[in-house]
Amino acid sequence: MIKKYFENFLIAWKLPRWRWALMLALISDVLGIAFTFTPPVYWVIDAVTAIVLLFAIGFRWPLLPALAIEVIPGLQLFPAWTLVVLALAGTENKNRISVIESQII
Repeated sequence: MIKKYFENFLIAWKLPRWRWALMLALISDVLGIAFTFTPPVYWVIDAVTAIVLLFAIGFRWPLLPALAIEVIPGLQLFPAWTLVVLALAGTENKNRISVIESQII
């Protein structure tokens, strides 16, 4: 099962949208830690992250719990965006990625 996860992740990693989504999630989580004590700035960062991730990888249900985790004080230090993007990339269907990849080329 873990091998399949890594295979799917490596296939998804070839697509620019997944690389951008992961970089955005990492930057958002790092900025979130930096702006922990300024909630309005932190909320704007999370809102922008959610919107950009929706455009980058499309609507996925796991993005909603990540947004909920980011809104709860104290849990915002947990790197929810990064972990959700990694999990989604690893569970992405190979056939779906192949179809998208063939459309790009």
